Amino acid sequence: MNGLNSQQTARAVIFLLPFVLYEDLILAGGMFVAGLLLIHFEKIGPSLLKLEWREYLFFLYMFHMLFGERDFAYVGFEPLFVTEGVIAILAVAYHKELLRVHKNLLIYYLLVVIGLLWAAVYLYDFRLDAIRDSLMLVYAIWVPIVYHVFNKKLGYDLFFNLLKLFIVLKAGAYLYETVMILLGHRSIVFEGFRFGVGYAIPSLVVISLFVPLRHISMRYKLLSFAMLPAVFTMFHRSLFFGITLAVLLIFLMGKLRIRKTILTYGVTTLVVLFGFLFYYNTQVDVDLFQILERKSSLDEGNINFRFLSWEIVMEKFPDYFLLGYGVGRPVMFVQANQFFDTVNLSYFDIRDLGGNAQPHNSYLNILVRFGILIFPLFLYALWKPFERIIFFWKQRRREENRYYRFLLLSGLFILMLVFAFFNVVLESPHHSFPFWLAIGMILAYGRNRNRVPDRVRIRKPASS
Repeated sequence: MNGLNSQQTARAVIFLLPFVLYEDLILAGGMFVAGLLLIHFEKIGPSLLKLEWREYLFFLYMFHMLFGERDFAYVGFEPLFVTEGVIAILAVAYHKELLRVHKNLLIYYLLVVIGLLWAAVYLYDFRLDAIRDSLMLVYAIWVPIVYHVFNKKLGYDLFFNLLKLFIVLKAGAYLYETVMILLGHRSIVFEGFRFGVGYAIPSLVVISLFVPLRHISMRYKLLSFAMLPAVFTMFHRSLFFGITLAVLLIFLMGKLRIRKTILTYGVTTLVVLFGFLFYYNTQVDVDLFQILERKSSLDEGNINFRFLSWEIVMEKFPDYFLLGYGVGRPVMFVQANQFFDTVNLSYFDIRDLGGNAQPHNSYLNILVRFGILIFPLFLYALWKPFERIIFFWKQRRREENRYYRFLLLSGLFILMLVFAFFNVVLESPHHSFPFWLAIGMILAYGRNRNRVPDRVRIRKPASS
């Protein structure tokens, strides 16, 4: 037993160790200790111990990619992302499974091949930048990897247990930021508490408020409310819209119990949110509600920026209608809110100038770069999880908790679809990962191997 506990502890320590790579030491230490305690009390340790080394590597990466945001994606090795290394290791580790192409996954393999082909065509002219652009399709390799990682029920059980870890540690991070503000070591800024670019997990936690998951008890629900200021004080309209559509989908697909839960927590959420906004408005040197009104206008600068970037990108589309603009060269360049007609700079040149080279709409970016012949294949890849959602909706009379888990995954998928429409998502490792993760988990959910334990104990019938 002691040997088993020591192995569990070792795996838990390694699992939480990357916090020191991207958080300040005080916060990293606090989250490390809190994480160890929660892994012990929620009995997550035995699940970590049951994982194969390749599964363990995936969950280690997944946890910190979702929690650690952009910092964990780079870890100081720009432009060599940790992501590419993890994908390479997992692709080799799962090579037997990946070489047996499941018909549900064929479209994602095809996207990867297209991305690699475009990178090869433009590699001579644009070098690393060609590979960089092609990753918006190549990262679809996450779908078959995720599909095979979640080939057992253990994977889903661990994912939803880790959701409790996300709730506690994210709430702890926001509390730490609040203490630093009260002690004068931080200033209250308009953009809200610790948020960075990690939009997916706080938004998923907010969505989970509306789903009566059996193992997410009331104490976790109460902590989840800490995510509300983090999500909504950013005034990220795409998040608000994505969460709203996700909750609407869950409401429509759910039965009476889940609809009552949504209404109950919906009213509570609005009370908490507006209460926070009124308090927050007294702590900042701006009229928060006036800004909210301005932010909801279509004439607001941030929205205008998106519309203009879409327009400029689409102006180039007729000239590259069939096979696209290609990869490796910026399709646009904006600096200090000024758009330039021609782009003779590399991505790194534009970055060093503090400019922006990507339209805030990943779908338009793929359409323009890969052309009208390839874009329908990408759309079909997005339709595949909807087929699974429709199937589960028709089977909703089955075991409730299993169905609620699927609803939460569907909500994450809807959130990422909306987020990719208004932001640079598929082009980056830290945002594209939850996008493809949601698709892979939905496609793998409910397979026979996920419905039963790995081993079935058969007892000998008693003699008469």
